[in-house]
Amino acid sequence: RYAFVAIAPTAWLYICTLTAAFEKIFHEDPRIGFLAHARKFAAAADKDQLLAPAKTLAEMQRVIFNDYVDATLCAIYVMLVLAMLGFAIRAIRAARAAQHVTTRETEDELHDLQPAGA
Repeated sequence: RYAFVAIAPTAWLYICTLTAAFEKIFHEDPRIGFLAHARKFAAAADKDQLLAPAKTLAEMQRVIFNDYVDATLCAIYVMLVLAMLGFAIRAIRAARAAQHVTTRETEDELHDLQPAGA
């Protein structure tokens, strides 16, 4: 009944996180998107131009490589976040479909909690 108390901020967090991740990967502005930044530096490197902060063509190649690494890591993070959401939804559906309560403790789980002198 009060699940919205947890669902609303969680949904907002997912929306913000995924929007930011997709912007960082795919945005056309080189100041924002990793792939656009890599394309900008690759185009300049093809013309043998140097763009700041690179001082050599080797540094230009390093910037391009780092942009692709950043985009890949960001995509992996998005997949991890979406997998977490999928498994959470699966667990919630299983808990709601269960015919008996699944949130109880047994005596075996409590034996370590007894006082030492008891």
